Amino acid sequence: MKSIQIRFSFFTLLSLVLLLGCQATLAPAYDQAIVEKVTESSDLAMRFFAEVDEGTDSDSFFMRQPSYDQLIGAFESLKLQAKARPVPNNMAMDKINKLLQDRGSAPISDNYPSAFAFEQIANTFKKMKQTDREKGLREFAIKAFKGQVEIFLDQAITYESFLKR
Repeated sequence: MKSIQIRFSFFTLLSLVLLLGCQATLAPAYDQAIVEKVTESSDLAMRFFAEVDEGTDSDSFFMRQPSYDQLIGAFESLKLQAKARPVPNNMAMDKINKLLQDRGSAPISDNYPSAFAFEQIANTFKKMKQTDREKGLREFAIKAFKGQVEIFLDQAITYESFLKR
């Protein structure tokens, strides 16, 4: 009986040491600069949507083109910054990627959820810019573009905020 208690205590202690002493990093490091820039860029995006919320006319597109260019550039820059962070390289990540591949899923790569979201936001503004230039935008189209941007902003902000643990 005493032997079982000693063995149980040893395994409990060993498990605690391993649990507390060996953290496997599966996500990139938190980057305050990215969070600040996404906050600034989301503010610019929402202000822009507020400016055009009643619709646009293609004749006045030239007045909005600098805003489109600024927004597209901001979110493409965020995508690059997010993707520039290295993927943690450790045994846990290798095992997870092997398991994912065995199950037919793509392995975890440097395309973090926020990088993907930033790319989709830039693409949305590119499509919005093209439509605005060609025929203007109606209120319903603006709401649809805004909704898509909001979804991806929410994903990016949630992911980036999660990294601050």
